[in-house]
Amino acid sequence: MPEKRSAEAQIRELIENWARAVRNGDMEGVLAHHADDIVMFDVPPPLQTKGIDTYKKAWELFFAMQGKGAFDLSELEIAASHDVAFCHSIVTCGTREKEGQFKVRLTVGLRKVNEGWVITHEHHSVPAD
Repeated sequence: MPEKRSAEAQIRELIENWARAVRNGDMEGVLAHHADDIVMFDVPPPLQTKGIDTYKKAWELFFAMQGKGAFDLSELEIAASHDVAFCHSIVTCGTREKEGQFKVRLTVGLRKVNEGWVITHEHHSVPAD
């Protein structure tokens, strides 16, 4: 019988695949593994989005402004229990050219549903001036 991967390994793969989908402008990949009632706090307005349809609209705006570009995770840390987890990372965002890039903070909350992890909350932020 194959060994089960740890919750941390499963979540790391999910988050890295999500970031890859953002870099590639792959909306289907961005939406995968998200709860229908996702809540997101984002950098640009609105202050928060609620629900998968509003979440999708926020990414449509992001892709319209940035297109395919940088969305690179660093310092990804994951804490997981049996059915709830969260992770945080620094994300380099922007164009593929260094001068068009900036860093944001990312925190993601997840819950386990039917043996798989689902993103229920995202918080993207930049430091206040």
